[in-house]
Amino acid sequence: MSRKPKAILYWEARRRLNLLLTFRQRVEDYYARAEWDLSSQEWEEDGEARGLRRQINEEMPDVTVATLFVGVSMNILYTPPAITGGPASHMSLLESIFILPKLGIPHANLLDGLDRAIGTYRSWLRPLWRKLFNPFYWLGWGLSLIAGIPFRLLDAAGFEVAKAEGSFWGKTTKAVIALVTAVGTTLGVLEKLDLLSPVVSAIHRLLGF
Repeated sequence: MSRKPKAILYWEARRRLNLLLTFRQRVEDYYARAEWDLSSQEWEEDGEARGLRRQINEEMPDVTVATLFVGVSMNILYTPPAITGGPASHMSLLESIFILPKLGIPHANLLDGLDRAIGTYRSWLRPLWRKLFNPFYWLGWGLSLIAGIPFRLLDAAGFEVAKAEGSFWGKTTKAVIALVTAVGTTLGVLEKLDLLSPVVSAIHRLLGF
C-alpha cells in the first residue's frame, strides 16, 4: 500500500475516494437491510436491498481498479471448513461479497480493505492539490504522456506491450523520448523569446569551440 501519490490527478483521486466512501456505505446498508437465511443459504431482500445490490455490482469494477491502484489487495487465502473439505485458494472478497455469510467470513474483512484504500486516497489529496500549482509537475506529466505514445500505439495495434514497457529497454526508450521532447520544447521556448542564439553562443564559449 503506497502512501506516496502515484501518477494521478487530484480530481481523479477525489473521485475515487468518493466512490469508495459511497461503495462502503452501500455495503453496510445492504448488510443491515438484507437478512441471511441459514436454511436456504440465500439473502432475503426487499426492494431497497435489491437496489443496493444492483448498485454494488455496477460499482464493483471501478472499486477493484481503485483499490489495486493504491496497492490494497481484496484477495484472501480461503480455507474451506473441515466439514466440506477442499484445498485452500485465493478468493476475492469483492467478488464474493454476497456469499460471505455462506463462507463464514465476516463482511468486516471487506470493510477493512476498503478503509485502507480510503485512507490512502485521503492522504494523497493534499499533496496532489499542491502539485496542481507546480509547473514542473505538469511538465513531467506531459513528458510522461508523450514518452508513452509509442507503447500505446503498439497496444492499440494488438501487441503485448506491458512487459516491454516495464523492461530496461522500454524504460530507456521512454527516458530518451522524454529527454528529446524536453530539449526540443526548451529550444522552442528560447527561440520564441529570442534567447536561442545567446544561449547557443554561451554554450560554445563554455565548451571552447
